[in-house]
Amino acid sequence: METRVAVVIPCFNYGKYIEEAVQSVLNQDIKTEMLILDDGSTESGTIRVLDHLRKRGLVIYRHPNTGLPGARNSGIEKTSSEFIVCLDADDIIEPSYCSSCLNVLLSRPEVGFVYTGTKVFGKKNKLWSNVSYSCLHLLVENYIPSSAMFRRKIWLDAGGFSEEMRTGYEDWDFWLSAAEAGWRGYHVPELLFNYRKHDCNMLQSSNALRKELKRILRLRHRKSYSLSNILNLAVSELPALPRVSLAALKQLIKYGS
Repeated sequence: METRVAVVIPCFNYGKYIEEAVQSVLNQDIKTEMLILDDGSTESGTIRVLDHLRKRGLVIYRHPNTGLPGARNSGIEKTSSEFIVCLDADDIIEPSYCSSCLNVLLSRPEVGFVYTGTKVFGKKNKLWSNVSYSCLHLLVENYIPSSAMFRRKIWLDAGGFSEEMRTGYEDWDFWLSAAEAGWRGYHVPELLFNYRKHDCNMLQSSNALRKELKRILRLRHRKSYSLSNILNLAVSELPALPRVSLAALKQLIKYGS
């Protein structure tokens, strides 16, 4: 059976979670090309788990720590499949995740990336990302999970995940780059992605860091945040407008002015 989907799992000291992530990929109802990228793990338990997975025949590469964007890029470079999923080592996908996303990408050539409904579990339990795609909404917040399946062409055209965003929002930056290249996202409403919430999640960062990361995003995507683009999107995506608060829309217009 032809393998069309690569699942890249970066791992840095997440040994206590990664076996669940790996098993969720092995449980997929289609064949996948799975690769684990050890991003310079230093924790002995993680190293033991990765050695165990290697002995089971899984493909594992180790390289010096570069952060999540660099680890994803290195992993993707070592795969050959046309479609890619970057699965964080602490998250889980349902058995039909890859096939559901793949079917959309094969049938809709204008779609560049596909995301599904999300269940948050662990320290918090809730539903997340159950909204259809809107480029205007994407300028306000990143509602697209990092596990969204995307075409390799998007990654190549974007020059990979930006290592400038090593401290966070690298996936948001990537989806904005895809949108700027003319690609659209697509939402599969089924709850097929499980996002684990725990104390070590990267985005449990300070308000100051989040503010700085958003400033960098706006600088990197000046065209998207321009006033003309914001107003055009507000008209063309009128049905999605209620999802963007008046305060957020005013803030966008201020950025673009």
